[in-house]
Amino acid sequence: MFQTRIAAAIGIAALLAGCAAQQAQSDAPAGSESSGQPAVATTKPVAKPHVLHHGSRLRNNVALTLDADYSPSAKARVASGAYPRQVNQAAIDYLTSTGTAATIFATGMWAETYAADLKSLASHPNFEFGNHTWNHDAWTRTCYGLPYIGDDSAKRESLQQTNRAIAQQTGTVPFYVRMPGLCQSKDDERLMASEGLQTVNTDVSTTDAFATNAAATARKMLKSAKPGSILLMHLNGAPNAPVTADILKILVPGLKAKGLNPVTLSVLMGSGS
Repeated sequence: MFQTRIAAAIGIAALLAGCAAQQAQSDAPAGSESSGQPAVATTKPVAKPHVLHHGSRLRNNVALTLDADYSPSAKARVASGAYPRQVNQAAIDYLTSTGTAATIFATGMWAETYAADLKSLASHPNFEFGNHTWNHDAWTRTCYGLPYIGDDSAKRESLQQTNRAIAQQTGTVPFYVRMPGLCQSKDDERLMASEGLQTVNTDVSTTDAFATNAAATARKMLKSAKPGSILLMHLNGAPNAPVTADILKILVPGLKAKGLNPVTLSVLMGSGS
């Protein structure tokens, strides 16, 4: 069902075991002391069968989250030349040059296809990585026209394969997961928690998806953002998110002007809620 070239099972098992041991020693996220982010509690987080929409409203932190979507249809369009490479390098360059923290939710197909880009992103301490399923299929029958993944076994396989693909390049097993289209049932939330994954949504309705006016989109996001907000954007670039970099150039300074500090999700949630 899933098209992947995962490394040998023994090698992956060793990698995941090493990652688990590393996480057990410390729950510090990709943003740490060197990134200027506040410290997170050292207790290993436990996934719960509910959706996170925001963090603590008592601290002036917000989380920038960017979905790196990739699907069989997108792969075919890239191969045909109809889509450009689905990596928004301008957005990445802005985030890295400004030292802005972000959490990147990658599909397994994106992690596999753009493995070198993912590995490069993982070298920056301000980034952490979440699971966005394997191929961006929907987990509910009605979800913006996305193909429906089907039964629970296929859903579990999607999560597990994506975790392996991300861990192979980053050395870290994701703790957070976001559903394509933000579509999931209560049973899905329980399934994800049973896989050690915490479901994440957003409390800011405006995103960069299909936006063409960067300034107007950034203003709407800034108007809605408040302490603890989780903002949702994308890391694919054109055609579905063509102005993300321009939005970030307005959004990030605007957040700071409001006294809001962009941090990773681990930092946001570790600061109390």
